[in-house]
Amino acid sequence: MNSNKLIGILSGIFILSMFVYIGFQHRKINRLQDDNQLKAVELSTLKDTIAVYQNKAGELTYKLSVVEVDHSNLKESLALANFDIKKLRENDIAWRKITNALKLELEASGHGETGLRDSFYVMKTDTIQYSTFAWSNDFLRFKGSVQDERLFFDYKYKTGISIIQEAHRKETLVSVFMTDPNASITSANSITVKHNRKWYQKPWVWGVAGLTTGIFISK
Repeated sequence: MNSNKLIGILSGIFILSMFVYIGFQHRKINRLQDDNQLKAVELSTLKDTIAVYQNKAGELTYKLSVVEVDHSNLKESLALANFDIKKLRENDIAWRKITNALKLELEASGHGETGLRDSFYVMKTDTIQYSTFAWSNDFLRFKGSVQDERLFFDYKYKTGISIIQEAHRKETLVSVFMTDPNASITSANSITVKHNRKWYQKPWVWGVAGLTTGIFISK
C-alpha cells in the first residue's frame, strides 16, 4: 500500500468520523429542542402566562405567546395543551394536519336586578300562582319564573371575540379582544406548527454525506 493511498484512507476515515460526529451532535441538539418545545407548551397552560392590557377607553386586550413546535412533537404538544385527540377525531379533525391550535377559557361576571311580576294560571280546578322575571343587557339575557319556592329560568349569552396573530422577531403573539367588557380570559394557550426541516438539516443526510465522501476519498 503506497503512502498516497494510506493518506486517502486516513483522510476518508477522518472525514467520515467528522460527519458522524456532526450528525450525532445535530441529533442531540434536536432532542434538546424537542424537550424545550414540550416544556414551553406545558408552561403555556398556566394562567399567569396571559398579559392583560387596558387602553384609554378601558377596553381590555389579552396577549399570549404562541409556542412553535415541530410536527414530530405535535401529538404530545396537543395532549399537554389539553386537546383530546379522541375528541378531535370525533369532531372530524385530523390532528396530523393541524397547523395552529388555540384554546381559551372565558369567564364573565356582573350584577343586575329586576322585579317579580305575579301571575297565575288555572289547571282544572286549581289555581297556580307564580311570579315571572326577565333581565337582559347587550350580552346576557335571563327570563324565568318562581313557583313553589323554586326558580325556573332560561338564559342566553353571546359576545364577539376577535383573535389576531402577530409575528415579532423573537416570538409570535396572539391578541384577543371581546365585546363584553365583563368577560375575561382565565386561561389560554396557543400552538403553531413549524415548517418542516429542510432536507439538509436532517441528521441522516450528514451520515450519508460522510460515508459517501469517505468512500470516494479512500479510492
